[in-house]
Order: sequence, then C-alpha cells, then structure tokens
Amino acid sequence: MSKRVAELRIPHFFGNGSVVKLPVRTELHLARKAWHLVMGSFIAFTYLSGVSSVVSVAILSSILIIDLFMETMRLRSQGFNEKVIRIMGPVMRAHEVHQSSAVPHYLFATIIAIAVFPKPVAVLSIMYLAFGDPAASLAGILYGDRSIRWSNGKSLVGSIAGVITCIIVSFVFFGLNAFHISPGHVMILSLIGGIAGGVAEHLPIDVDDNFLIPVFSGFVLWLAFILLGIAL
Repeated sequence: MSKRVAELRIPHFFGNGSVVKLPVRTELHLARKAWHLVMGSFIAFTYLSGVSSVVSVAILSSILIIDLFMETMRLRSQGFNEKVIRIMGPVMRAHEVHQSSAVPHYLFATIIAIAVFPKPVAVLSIMYLAFGDPAASLAGILYGDRSIRWSNGKSLVGSIAGVITCIIVSFVFFGLNAFHISPGHVMILSLIGGIAGGVAEHLPIDVDDNFLIPVFSGFVLWLAFILLGIAL
C-alpha cells in the first residue's frame, strides 16, 4: 500500500485494541467497485434470465429486510459492528462505520426498477448503476484533478466516463438481445439512457447515488421508449 493511500485511510479502534483502517471516497477502493459491479450484474442477469418480476421483488425484498436488520443491529451494538467491519471491511468506506452502508439504497433501487419498469428498462437501469457508477468514480479519482470539478465534488472527466460507459452498456445490451428495434432507435435509446445514467448523480437531490441512478435513468429511458412508440 502506498504512503499516500495509507495516509488517506481513517483508523477505527476496536474494543480489543486492534485497529482497522477503511478507505475514504477519494481512494480507488477497487474491491468496493468490483463488489458494486458484481452485485448489480448478478441481479440484472438473473432477472434477465427468466426469473419473473414478482419472484425477483420477493427475493430482493427479503434480502433488503435482512440487511436492514443487520444494519440496525450493528449501529446499535459496537461489538456486532466490529464483527461486521472485520468481514465486510474490504468493501466498506470509513463513513459507513457509524451510519448505514450503501447496500440498502442499492437493493431498494433495484426493487423499484424491477417492480415498476418493463424488463429491458429495469435491466439497463440496474446495469447503469453496476457499470456506469464505478467507471465514473474510477475516472474521477484518477483524472478528476485535471478537469473541471462540480460543486458536489465530482468531476467532468468522471461524468463523461459514466455517460460513455452507460452508452456502451446500452449498445451491447440491445445488440445481444433480440429486440425488434431499428438501428436508429437503438442509437437514440442508447444515447438517452447513457446520458441519464451518467448525469443522474448530479441532480440537485439529496439522495444516495445508488438509489438515484437506476430510478432516474429508468424513468427517462422508459419515457424515451414511449415517445418513440416502441412497445415493451
């Protein structure tokens, strides 16, 4: 671990005297990005494989209830919190030690996407979160200091990376699935969905990105399908 990364990490002292240092937002934290990508991809591809929306929502809701219970317990019990941090520490950030992690927001957003949107829109909105958000974060951390910084601390280069990634995800998704959509409509939908997925985190709403990205991009993409007269 580099000296700079070691200095960025915030130490947390456990009751037995041991210390765990968790990453902050400005660190690459590749393990968290991989976890983010794998979790979203698994949900999206499982739903796409033929699992019904009712079953998917029921399973994810059950997982969300268990996770909320675990989050509540660990925030009320220092000992339990320490055990959770020892296990989940590689994918946690420093600020999540004494507050809820991003997992409930992530799960709740996927539940809404699957329950509300048509399957193609739901899958794409979840994949925008799984792929676009980590790409934007990675680019912003690596090259953000060389570009414009927005008032929320995010960077222009990160936003561009997120938009491009979401557009690519859309093209690949439409290309691999047998949708009867013209090439022109595929181009339009990919651009609209990609932009919505990439800029959602900049909306002036105090809501976690993990919730905002799939919900906002899903509504925008679904509206695009409707306006283009494409049945789902």
